[in-house]
Amino acid sequence: MGRTLMVAAVLVWPQGAWAEDTPLQTAMQKDPERFAGRVTELIAGFGGPEGLTLAGIEEHIALERAGARAATLRRFLALDLDADGAVSRAELRVSQRAASADGRGRLERQFIAADMDLDGTADAAELVEQGRVAALRALGEDEAGYLRGLMALDADGNGALTGAEVAKAVAGLEKAG
Repeated sequence: MGRTLMVAAVLVWPQGAWAEDTPLQTAMQKDPERFAGRVTELIAGFGGPEGLTLAGIEEHIALERAGARAATLRRFLALDLDADGAVSRAELRVSQRAASADGRGRLERQFIAADMDLDGTADAAELVEQGRVAALRALGEDEAGYLRGLMALDADGNGALTGAEVAKAVAGLEKAG
């Protein structure tokens, strides 16, 4: 269904309007200059000489999620004092003693969230799940869909979004008022 919507958007965009505002259109209208800048950065970072493809967008999504997953796992690994791949309540207490009041509270909250079976230990499977949750929190499916929807701005339909196409789309939206 997502591909069908994207194809429909590509067919409709060149005529100058969508039937209703989309998140993409809203972002463009809210701050056209910021929108164009961010998409240009995405094109430069994840596109090739011909522009940004859907594969490049998927790489961006994967990289953002991997970074969030790694940061979460890194925090838990720092609590794993005996290097057994799990964090016990006793290990948590040692780290909490060295933390500020805010830090102690944050560690407690993170531990409670990770210890899904409430056995007093965040085991490897639970830590992996926390990483997955953090990845989706960092870049959820709504935002991923929005990023994929950028391909609707590919005016020539060649499967690669260029800075010129973004500038043209923003100018067209601004012109339409």
